[in-house]
Amino acid sequence: MSSPPIRDARCLVTGGAGFIGSNLVRALLAEGASVTVLDDLSTGSRSHLPEDPRLTFVAADLRHEPLAERVRGHHYVFHLAAQVGNLKSILAPEADATANVVGTVRLLHACAEAGVRKLVYSSSSAIFGEARSLPIAEDHPQDPASFYALSKLTGERYALLARALWGLPAVALRYFNVFGLPMEDSEYTGVISIFLRRLARREPLIVYGDGEQFRDFVHVEDVVQANLLAAAGAEPGAVYNVGTGVRTSVRDLAEAVQRVAGLRVGVRHEPARSGEVAQSVADVTRIRAELGYRPRRDLESGLAELWREVRDGGAETAG
Repeated sequence: MSSPPIRDARCLVTGGAGFIGSNLVRALLAEGASVTVLDDLSTGSRSHLPEDPRLTFVAADLRHEPLAERVRGHHYVFHLAAQVGNLKSILAPEADATANVVGTVRLLHACAEAGVRKLVYSSSSAIFGEARSLPIAEDHPQDPASFYALSKLTGERYALLARALWGLPAVALRYFNVFGLPMEDSEYTGVISIFLRRLARREPLIVYGDGEQFRDFVHVEDVVQANLLAAAGAEPGAVYNVGTGVRTSVRDLAEAVQRVAGLRVGVRHEPARSGEVAQSVADVTRIRAELGYRPRRDLESGLAELWREVRDGGAETAG
């Protein structure tokens, strides 16, 4: 049975000032919801959010905030707040665990006590580790190769177990490689953002390893689509991959970025980095069949959109 529609609902988005979160907030407002954003602004920005009387922003850290009073009265909770980055988690595992596990557990407990209609947990394809079969289906073995991946898998399992133990109607979405606007300024941002910023500075694109590793690049608008569908229609306890099912090698991505920009800067190869998988592409059969999800944005048009932002937005020295 589907949950009541999002229109006129009260929604809470953790990490709502970040890249994916701010896109989701705008979509929820467009659907007619009122939205509360909890974000500590460690990576997000208040400027990513629109001025809207139905939007409430709260600067909050999930590890310390009194969450029961923040969650109370909300119908849907979208949990996107996280410390993101495989390399970062290896260098600072305690910070990664407290943000991604402790913060998540505190939020889940508050949501269960508040009786929310649905919690949508943002997980990651990183939980699978190296692919043993392709494309990667939801029941693929999970073998995290970084502390970040482990923390996301742990949070996911907490969320789904909270359904059994506390009656919390939680679902999980496993994002593959998300791209789009707004681009984040971080050394841990996605390879697309890094390539574009280097291209704007006329610097060679750095490829780690041989460049034959491949990814499933999914536009943020399609990730937002998946969140809305999951909130409205997913059965509690369900888990879905969110991607496109299309594989793109890092070498081909470097070529596509240069082609879209009409610039040639070349590629510089450096040694492969630890904690990163070689092959990743989603099997999206389940989310298509059960929720009606359909990826709408292709890679090339998304790259063109991002390049215009970098070129026209004065981002040549950013990053």
